[in-house]
Amino acid sequence: MKPQSLVTLGLLLPLLPVACDRPATVVTSAPPPQFDFTNGPSDLPNVFRGDSILLFVWPDYTTNLVIAVNAPDGGVSSLRRCGSSLRPEPQPVQTVGEMQDVMRQLRLLRDVNIHVYSPVPAGFSGFMSLCGATPIAQGTGNLTSTDNDRLVTGNGANAFGFRAEGTVDLVAGGSARVLAEEQMLILPDGTCCLLRARHVMLLAH
Repeated sequence: MKPQSLVTLGLLLPLLPVACDRPATVVTSAPPPQFDFTNGPSDLPNVFRGDSILLFVWPDYTTNLVIAVNAPDGGVSSLRRCGSSLRPEPQPVQTVGEMQDVMRQLRLLRDVNIHVYSPVPAGFSGFMSLCGATPIAQGTGNLTSTDNDRLVTGNGANAFGFRAEGTVDLVAGGSARVLAEEQMLILPDGTCCLLRARHVMLLAH
């Protein structure tokens, strides 16, 4: 299943002045507001922006690494769901196309915490599998998340995924560059989820 998040969206509606009993007044039409989505499709012009509590976690069984993006400074173990008191920082979410009965989302996390864990816990099932784990590296970086049909309402396949990169300090000493990506696909018949790519790598810095 795709990760779920709580999204609070705000919509600002312009207040249009109305002239009454002033026939001499000449009213000119102002250009319509442009709601262009960054690099977005022209057929889905409306944009909704808000914040969401986001935590991204995925494993790479080939490298035996797990990445967690946007956890508190202390890592996943610091989360409320793990028995502590913190939660991830709210992050910006942009949604286009909701008025056309489809939601395409873009999430841009910038300068957020990155924690790397190893090994992948046995029976890994999500971030709660890391509640008792200690990261082998931590630092900061960026994550870009895209989803071309958030509610799977279109006729085609729904592609969604995440890409993270940053610099982390290793507990054993030194630093490394982290690159991580996960791409998933939900087929038109609703089959979920076809894994297209998944990796988490630590590279010499």
